[in-house]
Amino acid sequence: MSLIARYALLSMLVFFCVSTQAKNNVLGPPDSDGPVVVDIGFYLSNVNFISEEDETFHFEGVISMHWQDSRLAFDPAVTGYDNQYYQGYFQFNEVFTGWWPQLFLANQAGRFEQEGVVLRITSDGSVYYTEEIEGVAKSHFNLARYPFDTQQLEAIFEVLGFDSEQVVLRVDPASSGMWDDGQHKVKIPQWYTPKLSSSIVGHQPRYLSGGESRLSAFKVQLDVERNPRYTLRLVGFPVMIFVILSWSVFWMDRSSVGDRMDITFLGILTVVAYQIMFSGSLPKISYLTVLGSFMIISFVTMCASVAVNLRVWVLDSRGLFENGDRLDRRSRYLFPITYVLSILFVGGSLYVAG
Repeated sequence: MSLIARYALLSMLVFFCVSTQAKNNVLGPPDSDGPVVVDIGFYLSNVNFISEEDETFHFEGVISMHWQDSRLAFDPAVTGYDNQYYQGYFQFNEVFTGWWPQLFLANQAGRFEQEGVVLRITSDGSVYYTEEIEGVAKSHFNLARYPFDTQQLEAIFEVLGFDSEQVVLRVDPASSGMWDDGQHKVKIPQWYTPKLSSSIVGHQPRYLSGGESRLSAFKVQLDVERNPRYTLRLVGFPVMIFVILSWSVFWMDRSSVGDRMDITFLGILTVVAYQIMFSGSLPKISYLTVLGSFMIISFVTMCASVAVNLRVWVLDSRGLFENGDRLDRRSRYLFPITYVLSILFVGGSLYVAG
């Protein structure tokens, strides 16, 4: 076939596609008395990670949509089939000529990939759209109760380019849920099993016309509760043990204040190292967390033992040995009581306020 013939054939195909689209008038939403109602659902298959530092979460799932478009109706007696399928992005992007609501992740904070798509059209013009997605969404974290916190992770999907007067979303409970086959289900490290819910929210986007147009968005919400045992085992219990061991100086021989100070400063440096370790996984927040208050109280308690050591040394240097003994004996029970009460009071206040 000559080059001219190829161009002629290609031009005919393009003209045929454009003519067909113009004839069927499927370039926009279906014409009706009101906006097109799109039933939408989300099936969560996995949550790969939750990042407190970035306040994001990475999820995978399946988006399902259903709407009515009589322009795509056909007669099974003529076509010979009851359902028309478009599978994969080549058929969907290159062959399918109808209209569909194009979704995007409004609170996207990284990758948003579409892994596969299937479009099914029935003879009466009912359109069923199914797409597998993977994305990273930004969500607000309240970490005041950390590591006993609960979070509400949100993924908000919007229809690009159409307001609520043209397209209205409606939650479809039948196509919403989480993967759970009895033996396997959605699990997130350091978190308990999440609870999924979905709703329709409305807001006023400026990118449509700059006016007062409003659109309906599909919000998927994951309610997750942290399992605190990992953080307590890694940070909480070791730091508490170091603090308790530092009180051994109150039973030590006071002949060498250097030995007492070495033990105390070793504990202080250990607490600082643990604080740096756990703070690296949290965002740069200005408010105090439950774990943060515990670390500060532990640090202050050890610093207070330095002051006691110095005071005992001063008393001994002045020959007031009984006063030094009395201070050591009082410190043996005042430090544990003050330490525990401070943790309960400050930590409890932050937990209630959070």
